[in-house]
Amino acid sequence: MPLPKILKYPNFKRLYYAGLTSELGSFITETALMLTVFELSGQNKSYLGLARAVFLVFLTLGNLLGGVLGEKFNRCELLNFTNYARIPIVISLLIFSNVYWVIFADGMIAFFTGIYNPTRQAMVNDIVPQDDIPKANALFGSSFAILHMIGPFIGAFLYSHFKGITEVLSFDLLTYFIGIYLIGTITYKPPKKDNTIKTSISSDLIEGMKYMAQKKEVFAIISNTLIAGFCIGFLIPLLLPYFIEVLHMDERAYGIAFSLFGLGGVFGGILSEKITKKFSLGKVITFCIYMEPVCMLLWLLFPGFYNTLFIFLIWGLVVILRMTSQLNFISQKVETKYLTRVFSLVDLAFVFPNIASGIIVSIIGNQATTNQILTTVSIVFIILIFPRLLFKDMRLLYSASNDKVNRDTSVQDQLEQG
Repeated sequence: MPLPKILKYPNFKRLYYAGLTSELGSFITETALMLTVFELSGQNKSYLGLARAVFLVFLTLGNLLGGVLGEKFNRCELLNFTNYARIPIVISLLIFSNVYWVIFADGMIAFFTGIYNPTRQAMVNDIVPQDDIPKANALFGSSFAILHMIGPFIGAFLYSHFKGITEVLSFDLLTYFIGIYLIGTITYKPPKKDNTIKTSISSDLIEGMKYMAQKKEVFAIISNTLIAGFCIGFLIPLLLPYFIEVLHMDERAYGIAFSLFGLGGVFGGILSEKITKKFSLGKVITFCIYMEPVCMLLWLLFPGFYNTLFIFLIWGLVVILRMTSQLNFISQKVETKYLTRVFSLVDLAFVFPNIASGIIVSIIGNQATTNQILTTVSIVFIILIFPRLLFKDMRLLYSASNDKVNRDTSVQDQLEQG
């Protein structure tokens, strides 16, 4: 079976496979760690909220640093640094099984993941010719969705089958070593940059925020992501309790539902390039962000395992279609020197409000039913999103053209021959 054209760029292919293995290990491990926390805490929902909050605080700190470090240092070397740093943390989870250590270690893994993700995404824009960026983003989007589909299912299955996380953590360690090898074989020359002015990390971060505020379409994307991040932040720690308390299902059903969400995401990634050829990226992003709260409310209004599977399929399609379209929009519109910072701010806009949500869940998790919390959040989601088209930034995003900025082509990959 022939490879997609985009994988005929040798350096992109190595970066893609490194990310693929790393993400698979992360999805499996994160699911298993959440189940571990739930068990070690005596099925206390407040601990799930605390675990989620800690995870996101550290992920936020990593994103803040990653956005700036990816501009200051060689991105390829920075990616491998984060892989090396996560290995001893994962090993520690094989030794210590205290619930608080599991939560802390999960947070430290998230910190280095926060540095890794925006750096990798900016590096894609360095090495892939601009005309092929949508194909690269679509491939990452589809692959992310596939991992979202199989990762939690495998994580829940392995945890249930082996009655613990040892096997899951061993696999996660293997993915880091594979990633280190693949990234080490990439031939990468960092883009040219102005070294005449030395700036601090804080000033670079502030400059990136000012750029985001001035670029209204990017500001709209980040504002929408912030709202979605706040509302989905309640869903993630409460999804397992919802399956147990409301649907009366077990961890495997929870994994299957995540898999259907991922399958929908596969379709979203595959369809993204075709849809954005017919409609502008801004219109696609707008449609998707309006569909997400509708999916959440419908899921809660019509409870049932098979209804959940169907709605999660559609929901996954919409989310990955939006994410891929956002990546393409930023790749087309944002200048190279701001790319890593903008990617990190988008990540930050999702995870930072997740922290607030996790803290709230940890406080009220045992004071209200899971269904009451999620239904209230879904209504708030609709109230916050639907008036957005009245704002200037959202109207500019909706009507934005598909014009592209210029990139330094000297650092881009060349197709393999044959």
